[in-house]
Amino acid sequence: MTKRTELTQESLLGAIERLLQEKSLDDITVSELTRVAGISRMTFYRSYRNLVEVLEVEVKRLLVEFQQTIEYQDNYHYILQMVMFFQRHSPFIKVLIRANQLDLLRVNIYQVMNELSHGKPILTGLSEREVKYYVEYHTAGLMNVIIDWISHDQPESPEALARFLDRNAQ
Repeated sequence: MTKRTELTQESLLGAIERLLQEKSLDDITVSELTRVAGISRMTFYRSYRNLVEVLEVEVKRLLVEFQQTIEYQDNYHYILQMVMFFQRHSPFIKVLIRANQLDLLRVNIYQVMNELSHGKPILTGLSEREVKYYVEYHTAGLMNVIIDWISHDQPESPEALARFLDRNAQ
């Protein structure tokens, strides 16, 4: 992404966040979004087809960062890294919640978790289908807890939440 494209993306995300405080994503028009973001409609349509694509681009960017920063050491530290990652990006997670677009995150996180899980010792000896079930089960549980935690303004520390999740993942 070029610097100019990054600035456009940031402007659009900020505008979406502001507009979501007043109305649903479905009620936001491209004209309204570009006016609030301070960019032209032509600039918008050069990079995006619709408003959801702005969110998709940001989710993909986050997932690249997620994949580069999360590393399996042991279960607790693996979970802690994930919780801390989502804590750092909680403003954007809240945008996805308000935009009713959490499935964008869930689907993409599943793909990354599937790739990251292949190094876990607990999966040794499982069939391909069992690994798929394992990843789906843990991804859904983890994402739902993290979304709830962020929605409620993170009442526990990342370490406390990671300890709880680790204890319950056994």
